[in-house]
Amino acid sequence: MKNNYNSNKKKRRQPDFSRRDFLKLAGAAGTSALFPSCLPWPNQNWNTIPSPSEHRNVIIIGSGFGGAVTALRLAQEGIEATIIEKGKRWEITPDGDTFSPYIYPDARSTWLSNTTVVDIGPPLPIGNKYVGVLEGYFYSGLRVLTGACYGGGSIVYGGLHVKPPKHLFEQVFPPEIDYDELEVYYQRVGDMLDIGTVPDDIFQTKYFTHFRVMERHNNNAGLNTARIYSASNWDIVRDEINGTIKPSVIHGEAIYGVNSGAKNTLDMNYLAQAEQSGFLEVKTLHQVKDIGIDENDNYLVKIEEINTQGCVINKVVYSCKYLFLAAGSIGTSNLLVKAKAKGFLPDLNDHIGKGWSNNGNTEALRTILGTSTGTWQGGPPATAVEDYDNPITPLFIEHPQFPLGTDSFGIDTNSLLYFGLGINPTKGQFNYNPSSDCVGLSWPKNDNQQQTVNEALLHTMDKLNAANGGQINPLPFGSKGYSDSTVFHPLGGVVMGNACDYFGRIKNYNNLYAIDSSIIPGSTACANPASTIAALAERNVERIIEEDFIDV
Repeated sequence: MKNNYNSNKKKRRQPDFSRRDFLKLAGAAGTSALFPSCLPWPNQNWNTIPSPSEHRNVIIIGSGFGGAVTALRLAQEGIEATIIEKGKRWEITPDGDTFSPYIYPDARSTWLSNTTVVDIGPPLPIGNKYVGVLEGYFYSGLRVLTGACYGGGSIVYGGLHVKPPKHLFEQVFPPEIDYDELEVYYQRVGDMLDIGTVPDDIFQTKYFTHFRVMERHNNNAGLNTARIYSASNWDIVRDEINGTIKPSVIHGEAIYGVNSGAKNTLDMNYLAQAEQSGFLEVKTLHQVKDIGIDENDNYLVKIEEINTQGCVINKVVYSCKYLFLAAGSIGTSNLLVKAKAKGFLPDLNDHIGKGWSNNGNTEALRTILGTSTGTWQGGPPATAVEDYDNPITPLFIEHPQFPLGTDSFGIDTNSLLYFGLGINPTKGQFNYNPSSDCVGLSWPKNDNQQQTVNEALLHTMDKLNAANGGQINPLPFGSKGYSDSTVFHPLGGVVMGNACDYFGRIKNYNNLYAIDSSIIPGSTACANPASTIAALAERNVERIIEEDFIDV
């Protein structure tokens, strides 16, 4: 699919600097959305901080789906903007060694940690701290995983784009978000990322054996199989299969990045086009510590520039007229909760930091299946159980790859990993701790509503085992046989209709926007959130440009 979005609005003023000057500027530095440590600056009062050293008209904090969409659509209107991203830019190399390997990860895998933060198995030592791509937050028994790199979550997600069914979408989202009207924006995202299902010639290879087993088991159990749309370059996948390039996605790479470039990440499309326009400035390895507002209604952004070991090498305060928060559910909620508590944005309403949830994430592993599931379980994830008629609660249950082995050989585990996405009404709340200058998450433990999602997953696993053999293996997740402790899809904290309006405008402040997963009401209705986040960003920034940038 090709991108068919063309703006019909007039082009605005040209940038003050040439494209050559812009490219020098964009390559010289970079900046941030979150913070690896919680050490406060010596004095918390804005009045004691030096005057802003630089001014930008528009600042976007974060470069994930919301930030990338915003950057491109502003650029297409001739509006200059600066992206502040705490992670680094990762260029795909011809040698296929950009990112950490999956089986034996190194420091490139994890954000400023000596160990890994993934959920299967114990943490693994990875050497000295480095600005790796995957960040882990630990709250109230939860492990929340987010991207920490240029391109945000698109670097570390599975590449999956699932649109929720209309009846479940309308159960979760407010009526002001019309499902049918959102279709044009889903299509716009799909065209840009070239999403599609796995071609049959690839599906029939040995690297996709596990998906074919899953389909067969679903059929035997009377369950409906869905093919999953993904943002994948299938020609690169074919090159991996043919041996013309180093294997990457077919050996299960995803969560630490795909070394072949087979995943169509945001730095390859939205962000690349925005940079090429000459209207986007990019600052990486800059992490935002605080945001506030001055007496002239300019927003202030307190930033620490870091090196690749996380050491602070410079401190700066930017000012801007328009501020877009696209740091993700965790990052955006953190910044706003701190700003309200510290008096930097005192008029934020009481809904800030509330309405957070886990998209009903839950996992289980079926083993001893009595059949080969492949010596390599390749990706991207291609199949799912469309379990909307589950008698306990609706679920969409995907089969992610579960590869084991080395570069030279794989191990047939005779197992299938399952990842459920449900509707969990449980909500958490972010709170500020002044003694540490940190924001934590209060999350109800052993909540019956999350347990309903877990029981629905186990019900389907029992149905699959009864029809095909096998058993639920408790080893990776404990005696319960499932895991709901790891959150791959953090959503909410600045929920639309409460903390912001239905287009992401933060209430009680002009020109301040949330344009990421923080506005989602805790669930994307039994679906991976990427497409819905991006589609809402497309919808929202279109309206914001029309109504809020009239004089720009």
